[in-house]
Amino acid sequence: MEVVKGGYREDLKQYFRSKMEANVARYYRYFGELYIYEYMEFEFKGVKRGSRFYKPDFYLAVVNRWVEVKGWFRKTDKIKLKRFKKYYPEEFKRLKFIIPDKYARDKANGEMIKFLCDGLGIDFEEIISYKEIEKYGRLIPGWE
Repeated sequence: MEVVKGGYREDLKQYFRSKMEANVARYYRYFGELYIYEYMEFEFKGVKRGSRFYKPDFYLAVVNRWVEVKGWFRKTDKIKLKRFKKYYPEEFKRLKFIIPDKYARDKANGEMIKFLCDGLGIDFEEIISYKEIEKYGRLIPGWE
């Protein structure tokens, strides 16, 4: 599954950083979920070095929820998320994660799950599998 391919999506009239993010937007639109892409940037005040800001991928306005779509975690991603949890604990509680396949049995996926569950305290059942969303791709116009 290719997750990278940033660019402007004509059907969505917007730039997305990855194919996965664009397809998640199409999924939300198809099911009538109001979303705002990269709606807000959170600043980690007092942090002088490294990651000082975090911007979740989606804000779902009706349900007041943040969504982060991740194909993998870089070191800087992990730092941002740990800081987001520390500096904005109430916002963090409303953050959901979409990863490629939460049931995959490969090392990379295991590391993602370990970071989310052990590193951030996310309940495994709360993690959303893109593979489940992808099942709707054949119904959704513009799906990549």
